[in-house]
Amino acid sequence: MVLNEHQRRRLEISLGLFDRALLEVERSYLSLDLVRGEMFELMSDLTSEEKARIRAAIEQIRERLRLLRERFQLEPQRREVRSLLRGIFSHFWAVLSDCRASKLRGYGEVAPQLKQMLDPEIEALLVLVERVERIIERRNG
Repeated sequence: MVLNEHQRRRLEISLGLFDRALLEVERSYLSLDLVRGEMFELMSDLTSEEKARIRAAIEQIRERLRLLRERFQLEPQRREVRSLLRGIFSHFWAVLSDCRASKLRGYGEVAPQLKQMLDPEIEALLVLVERVERIIERRNG
């Protein structure tokens, strides 16, 4: 069966995103070493049996993805880390910007001292995000 270029691209992108999500599920959510940061902690409520069944289903999904790739001569999606990081840090620069005290008014009355206590920390985080963005933008240097 033959796909036109637009149909092929749609399948490649959609199936590539799905496969990437499967990798994240396996590496981040089914591993024994769950991620933990300062403001985020992942806790598993899955039993060992449930994890094993999910892994088995993912294997079946991957087999079907392989068959689709071969049948329709699809190319895997390739992404560079720099591009992914650029998107992540750009997004969170905007998210953090909206955490300033003046932006929190939409969630209720803001205490007068909040601006002095919160905004300098948010500004420091924004500076660090911008530092990472500059590193990402540099090529071969």
